[in-house]
Amino acid sequence: MNNENKVTLYFVRHGETQYNVERRMQGFCDSPLTEKGISQAKSLGEGLSDIHFTASYSSDSQRVLDTAKYAIGEKNIPLMIDKRLKEMNFGVLESLLESEIPNLYGNVLETLFSLDVNACAPEGESYAQLFTRTQSAIKEIIEKHASEGGNILIFSHGVTIGNYMIQITNSKEFAVHENCSVSVVSYKNGQPKVEKIADTSFRDRGNVQLNKSSLII
Repeated sequence: MNNENKVTLYFVRHGETQYNVERRMQGFCDSPLTEKGISQAKSLGEGLSDIHFTASYSSDSQRVLDTAKYAIGEKNIPLMIDKRLKEMNFGVLESLLESEIPNLYGNVLETLFSLDVNACAPEGESYAQLFTRTQSAIKEIIEKHASEGGNILIFSHGVTIGNYMIQITNSKEFAVHENCSVSVVSYKNGQPKVEKIADTSFRDRGNVQLNKSSLII
């Protein structure tokens, strides 16, 4: 008899950062959340407030840790850091403006956007390598919580989450994950069931609720 309970993971992309605004390649490198990014994270937390979470996990990038901090707020949700949830390593492209890359490295962005599993930036990692480390972290998280089940928050990055969704759904369609969008995947007996991909409704609903509260005050 299998005693494994359903574990539901809520994958959250971090809030808007300075490099997002400047349209720079941001993988292993980092930049701070903007005021909008902080607001997005707080709104997300409000939008998820009616869901009980037993634990949360975060990439070790500061932009993601800050997003988790603002989203969790005063809620009693343990937060663990796992560097395997980090963004894709973009190698020599890190921190470069997207607009300057073609002059420096030709069609490397087109190669990356092809989503071929072996595609990678020079000195960076491939989608296959990214999935291997992401899947390793997710597998351990599921195994850790399978006996009790429940909802778990996973704070990570746009390409990391998007690539994971592509691989587990065997799809070639990459969904653009806006800042503080949420993808939901439930797992039972090792089988994933994708319930939401790149959903912004939690963030947007929370934003409305917070604005209403500020008006009342």
